[in-house]
Amino acid sequence: MVNRFIYTLRVLTPVLLALFASSCSMLLEDDVPTVAERKTNFTVQLKDKSAFMQTLFGSENVRNAKILLQSPSLGNTYEFYSDTNGAVTITGLLSGKYFVSVERAMTAAEMTTITGSAASGYSLVNKEVRSIELIAGDNAPIVLRLDIRVGATPLIISEIYACGPPGSGLYYHDKYVEVYNQSDSVIYLDGLIVAVIYSSSYLGLNYRDDPAYIHSKSIWMFPGTGRDYPIQPGQFVVCAEDAIDHRMNAPLSVDLTSAPFEFYKDDAPDIDNPAVPNMIRIYQEAGNDWLIGGEKGALAIARFPADSLIPYNDEFLIPYTAVLDAVEYMSDPTLLDKKTVNPSLDAGSAGGIQFYTGKSMERKKLSDVPRIILRDENNSSFDYEIIPGPTPGGHH
Repeated sequence: MVNRFIYTLRVLTPVLLALFASSCSMLLEDDVPTVAERKTNFTVQLKDKSAFMQTLFGSENVRNAKILLQSPSLGNTYEFYSDTNGAVTITGLLSGKYFVSVERAMTAAEMTTITGSAASGYSLVNKEVRSIELIAGDNAPIVLRLDIRVGATPLIISEIYACGPPGSGLYYHDKYVEVYNQSDSVIYLDGLIVAVIYSSSYLGLNYRDDPAYIHSKSIWMFPGTGRDYPIQPGQFVVCAEDAIDHRMNAPLSVDLTSAPFEFYKDDAPDIDNPAVPNMIRIYQEAGNDWLIGGEKGALAIARFPADSLIPYNDEFLIPYTAVLDAVEYMSDPTLLDKKTVNPSLDAGSAGGIQFYTGKSMERKKLSDVPRIILRDENNSSFDYEIIPGPTPGGHH
């Protein structure tokens, strides 16, 4: 019996030791961070495609540029500035994907040297590369080439509320889009187009790569003959799906009876508030109301004559040159390869909101002086933030 026990122990001991060693190995491996978790050092090199820097400093390197890096997984944003060699050396960031935004504002004095006149509103920005991958151990410089952007859009989409309120079943009629005038002049909304940007990705088409046009099946226009509906500097204007007090149907919703405009589909069982001017439907055949996605979608505002819209299958086309502002939002805003909107209009994506949570997407505020100034880098990954609830007609 004793001999049999000793024999069994001799047989089992190597097996137990192997299991123990394997277990220890697994524990040690668990303690070692994966490549995606390791911190890394890297350099970004900024080059100028416009020749502005060559004229000013005799080199294509872009000095004094602001770089923003945003981690979609962590939500953190980091700010850096390039040195006189156009380089930014960054240490200690975790490996992974980062959204990147670069801007180098040109001063009046610099533009005088370059063009002979003190032109304003010129910047160098990154129009091509909008995200970068940082990998531990890969120390090769990341080269970004910047190009000219002139001015900021005076009229922008300031908020999109689309997901629906909490605690009220499938109620979703309280949606709205809000526009904002951040210029110092009165702008007239008359004839301005609001379009839902359409994607046919499920048909194997990719309109994002159309070099000239957005595609839309939902196009509405502000009423007026030219100077009927002014929007003052610093004014927010809400266009409601239904301009009613939605709290009657959903206690945690919002009162939109004071919305300046509403979308009313007169050939459907839609709600019309007679006290609120209606948006003019140019084209939208589907649905009983103005339709935007709850978790993902894209909107644009444009200056383009309605009778010049270009028909294309069951859609209409609007040229990029007419678009004042475009915003995309996605259920997962890190999946930029799934975008609907061409990066020249919106390089990133807002979103990450689930249905019926009552949350809203609002542009970040940069300043309160001389009026509210909102971030507008044509990159919704940086421009927008998620707020707990809608703020129609104002900023949170």
